[in-house]
Amino acid sequence: MVVRKRLDIKGGAMVFVTTTVVDWTPLFADRECATEVLRQLDETLSHFRASVCAYVLMPSHLHALLGFGQVELLSRAMQSFKSLSTRRLRPLIPSKWREVFTPGDRFAVWRPRFDDLIIWSQEQFHIKANYIHNNPVKAGLARRPTDYPFSSARDWELDRSGLIKIDRDWSWTD
Repeated sequence: MVVRKRLDIKGGAMVFVTTTVVDWTPLFADRECATEVLRQLDETLSHFRASVCAYVLMPSHLHALLGFGQVELLSRAMQSFKSLSTRRLRPLIPSKWREVFTPGDRFAVWRPRFDDLIIWSQEQFHIKANYIHNNPVKAGLARRPTDYPFSSARDWELDRSGLIKIDRDWSWTD
């Protein structure tokens, strides 16, 4: 259920977002594809003056805690991210998966929708951040959250910068 639309929230908010690759294809097992999609996420959110507070890019999906000064821009930001990342990824996609992403005349990497949940409390933030960071461990992709390269776990647990600048100071609220 899309909580944001049901509640018609405006202004600043943190949102837990999940979006998935078409047919759960493990496209981001490819390091180059993973790096490019994270670069695009960073660029898109910068354009919308939004922040990444925590993230994990799994082989077939993305979970993120995003901070928006204007949460009503979330849908446009996600649409832009998915469209621009698809263009950026198209030349990098291995030939074995080309048919998956071109079922008709249209090339699409992402499923058309995304899920979102407004974060209302510090406790809820910690629950979602832990879920995000432990996702690769639970999936058997890493022994510890900090071992997985496409996650903000190192930023939070080791105070080491990862592929995307993490907003630990909630600058999106300024």
